Amino acid sequence: MTAKSSRPLRILLAKLGLDTHTVGITVVAHALREAGMEVIFAGLKQTPEMVVSAAIQEDVDVIGISSLSAGHTRSLPRLARLLREQGGADKLLIVGGVIPEEDQPLLEAAGVARIFTMGTDTREIARYLNDWWLARLARAEPATRTEPSAPPRQ
Repeated sequence: MTAKSSRPLRILLAKLGLDTHTVGITVVAHALREAGMEVIFAGLKQTPEMVVSAAIQEDVDVIGISSLSAGHTRSLPRLARLLREQGGADKLLIVGGVIPEEDQPLLEAAGVARIFTMGTDTREIARYLNDWWLARLARAEPATRTEPSAPPRQ
């Protein structure tokens, strides 16, 4: 899955606020591990500050937030802002769970790259992340194509 890279994609998964519903995030974590990604679970009852701090300390590529109990219209824009302010603008921010359609434009405008609603197939999440990772690696590769050098003079 990440053949071009010397390391797998690293993703931090977390639950913000008082949301303690863990089945969905556990299923996603397992699926992403099975897809070859390194998954770090920050745990329950996290604040945006705690998540950003952990993401920077762990040097993850992606932050995935599971939201099943509202509060996402306050916490996710705050998390995205803190991430940019603390030098983590290169990290992909995704969210999954119960996100009403009318809330999605606000979250996208705040910096959430992708929203996966309830019932999304975990293979779709893994495919999206893999595609993003491969595109990022391709952009990061130094230009290795050069014109052939002239033969040495004799």
